[in-house]
Amino acid sequence: MQELKTYYYNDGNAVRKETEYQMRPARSLPTREQREREKREDAIRRQKITDRRRAAALRKNRLLTGYMIMAVILTCLMLVSYVSLQTNVTTRMSHIADMENELSTINADNNAAESRIATNTNLSDIKDKAINELGMVYATSNQIVYYSIDGADYMSQYKDIP
Repeated sequence: MQELKTYYYNDGNAVRKETEYQMRPARSLPTREQREREKREDAIRRQKITDRRRAAALRKNRLLTGYMIMAVILTCLMLVSYVSLQTNVTTRMSHIADMENELSTINADNNAAESRIATNTNLSDIKDKAINELGMVYATSNQIVYYSIDGADYMSQYKDIP
């Protein structure tokens, strides 16, 4: 039969008196097999904790990698759209400059044609040709009708002027 050893526990700085409820059964020291089994169980427990932490870190890394990839793609799309807008603005500015050059060329040609017509046209020759060849005459005083504008900038004509 095994002998029971009694251990006494101290609470604070004073030892309690020996009573029934304070007596605890004696503990036996673990055997080698028990220590080895506890070491294996502890190693397995540590390995499980390490595996859980590693899996959590891997999920976190995958999530962060996904966020980073999305951020890079979004940044690339923004840069491409910015470059596209810049190209569009540059193309439009070039087109506007070309149209302004064309307008100035057309205005210069128009002014040159006007001055050429003005210098080549002799109004007295036109008057002689109209009176002599076409039979046109000046209007008489009873054919001339005068009208006044009531301060309006425009006039509406509802009938032919006699």
